[in-house]
Amino acid sequence: MREELSEEARQLLRRIIERQAYRQVVAINMLGDCLKYVTDFDAKLRVAADLDLSLRLFREVKNLYAELGWQDLESTVRDRLEEVPFPESRLEFGVAHFICNLAQEVAMTAYVDSASREFGAIARSYVEAAPRRPEPARFLEFCEEPTNRPRAQELFNRWLAIALRAFGRPGTKGDERAVALGLRSKPSADMIREFVERLRPFRSSCGLGMPDMQFLGLDLPGNLFDAES
Repeated sequence: MREELSEEARQLLRRIIERQAYRQVVAINMLGDCLKYVTDFDAKLRVAADLDLSLRLFREVKNLYAELGWQDLESTVRDRLEEVPFPESRLEFGVAHFICNLAQEVAMTAYVDSASREFGAIARSYVEAAPRRPEPARFLEFCEEPTNRPRAQELFNRWLAIALRAFGRPGTKGDERAVALGLRSKPSADMIREFVERLRPFRSSCGLGMPDMQFLGLDLPGNLFDAES
């Protein structure tokens, strides 16, 4: 039996589902487009498996959206996709895939015990099915040469900004109410801190710095995390 949510909770859940759909379509489009960069057959199978997981998750989210009485989820997120670039090389695909997958894992973990049992079940199924992905070897090798690091930093910054936008704006009324109503287990600020902290070993291995958020065009509180955390 579907639980009854208050109207406030329903509207917040709608925004949460739309944000999740956006993350999924970004992943689907990137994986489908970038399969052309992967020449090793076993690696192609891994990318194809990730694509299949993302497609299945989007279908589950779309079905829940319709069951809750809302329509045309694809159109809701389509316009926002125009601002998301596609990786232009195997090198860029490696870092983009790693960063976006980590952001997805952190975000979905916060919904496993959601007051919306159906959305919580979707989040749980993703967390349980998602493989532990290694750091991108080509990108790490590229960063071993100090003269390559400015380009590596540029690519890292581009996809970090895209991933961070998916967590929403910390400290808003909607952010606070989503936690208070039990739709999400932690506020956006905590998810962002966790994401950045989990990126730290990878960033350290690459010899990259943490960029200033204003430089990335993101409106995040200045005290959210240290620029060199």
